[in-house]
Amino acid sequence: MLLKAKQNNKQNKKPLKPFRLSGFFIACAALVSIQSAGLFNAAEAAQVDQATQTTATQTESLLDRLLGKNVSESIDLAFGAKEDIELTPEQAQALPYAASYIRLGDSPRSLVVLGEADNLVQGQNPDAIYAQRLQWFTNSNEIVETVQGRVQSLQNLKYSTVKAVWLAQASTELSYDVRQTSAFHTEHKPHFVTVRQSYRVVKSQREQSLAMPNGTTLHVLVTEERLYPLPNKNNSQNNSQYENEQPIATNEFYRDLASGRVVKSKQWLGAELGYFEMTEVQPFNGVGGPTQNWGYSALPAQPGFQDLKTQDGSDPTQYRQLRVKLTQPLTKQAAQQQTQLFSGLFFATVPALPAGQQSNSNPSQQATRSLRLNDIMTEFHRLGLEQVPYAPLTRLHSPKLDQWFAGRKAGMLVRLRMLEQTYKADGETQLAAQAAELTQAFQSWPLRATYIHGWSLGDARINQATNKALNLADAADSNSVIPSYELSLNPAPQTSSLQVGLATQLSDHEQVYVTDAHGQISLVPLQSYNSTAEQRALAHQPGALVLRSIADKDLPKGFRDVNYQLAMFLQHWDWAAASATASTKTTTQPDTTELAHAKH
Repeated sequence: MLLKAKQNNKQNKKPLKPFRLSGFFIACAALVSIQSAGLFNAAEAAQVDQATQTTATQTESLLDRLLGKNVSESIDLAFGAKEDIELTPEQAQALPYAASYIRLGDSPRSLVVLGEADNLVQGQNPDAIYAQRLQWFTNSNEIVETVQGRVQSLQNLKYSTVKAVWLAQASTELSYDVRQTSAFHTEHKPHFVTVRQSYRVVKSQREQSLAMPNGTTLHVLVTEERLYPLPNKNNSQNNSQYENEQPIATNEFYRDLASGRVVKSKQWLGAELGYFEMTEVQPFNGVGGPTQNWGYSALPAQPGFQDLKTQDGSDPTQYRQLRVKLTQPLTKQAAQQQTQLFSGLFFATVPALPAGQQSNSNPSQQATRSLRLNDIMTEFHRLGLEQVPYAPLTRLHSPKLDQWFAGRKAGMLVRLRMLEQTYKADGETQLAAQAAELTQAFQSWPLRATYIHGWSLGDARINQATNKALNLADAADSNSVIPSYELSLNPAPQTSSLQVGLATQLSDHEQVYVTDAHGQISLVPLQSYNSTAEQRALAHQPGALVLRSIADKDLPKGFRDVNYQLAMFLQHWDWAAASATASTKTTTQPDTTELAHAKH
């Protein structure tokens, strides 16, 4: 039914839109049951009906041939399909939503439909155009996130050893963080490790013609990225020296010179996954300038946030304030990370109905308005951002949580001081000195209580369980006029972990507690006689915090859980704090040779 309408109205064709919020599984249903008026507005549905009554049987037949009964196999990243999906140009043109072919490694080629598009603005790249972060969903809730064709993340993968991939850096160096099963992983007790895969990039460009699946031919600029191992710090190489070497892999990006869109790409995601390939089947033409949203505005330079006030005399408790702290990555020109502050107001309650329209059961009371974190972030993106934050380091705070956490910190400080006194009473002078040092280190940690340890906007859009409800009970406290939350968005962490606690060498410890960026706590053995290289790799994950502390066996009775409690506090490390940035300068780098053998 939709086919004929598209053929008759090419001159008035509207830009294709992503399928909002519902995820790819609903997009599949839309394709199969195309005549459902609930998926379109009434005017559009009437226009389609009037123009296409005579082609209903033909359209249904085409959709049957396109999707068939095994839709979950033909459009899945879970490697369930047995052969490539192949559309004719007519079938590609008939798709009602923006769509792309994808292939991951040796899996069959699949078809995905665009689920969401979030604003980005031009960054530091001089040849960059206005772009958007595009989120593509599969029917099994896997998420592919791209910006100008480059993979920003792959999430919820059904791969046997890899759970997710995030882009950490893309410039003269390219880095991806791969979340994969660790040496401690079992079927009944999952355990993961983040491994960073980094390469030196050498680029070249050429122009050519490219035939597209929908039958068009485009004139494209092809950018090749040859990937090489990072040079040894003591033996740096220039680009000319790389020309004589064989690259590990080669990325390719095909940019349409007319529209600026990247219409085809091939990207290396490491030995575990291989190449990720993506080809535009039905283009998304929704690219445009950023739109200013009423809810958010950038705050002027100031040390912190200020409470917003309503100007119309209305009840302040009818609103919720959402504060966003966006930390920019380190640059060669800047000595420290740059932080931008944004603040927005959102209605907290549904306004009461006028007299005569009120419910008998609830005549005047205002109902709480449902507000979730993905709604807040979707609105925030309408401002336009220069970068996609590193999802595993996303944190969510509130004043009430801060008050509770202050009490927890005070209680832990008392325990550490009692530990020092216990050692002194037992005549353990050296251990007492270590306890005092640990107490001082704990007081200097940049900690900020958080509700979440990493968060995915794409996952929250299709999985309600991961979509935090911003309720008034958690947001309100006695010091603020308007209940508020604060969201901290951060860049990717440095190459290796941060070591905190005692001023000792990591090699001096038999085992350490490691708290990774996702909040996972692991007791990691470090010596060659009690561990493997794969196990020791957990102490060198990017974004992990390694606790150098008194050995568990040396803790007295009543204090045996002190190290684990400290590791739990490290779940609340404030990555946006200036002191956290300074700490990265003292990070000990891992033995890269040993880590290379530890990777799958």
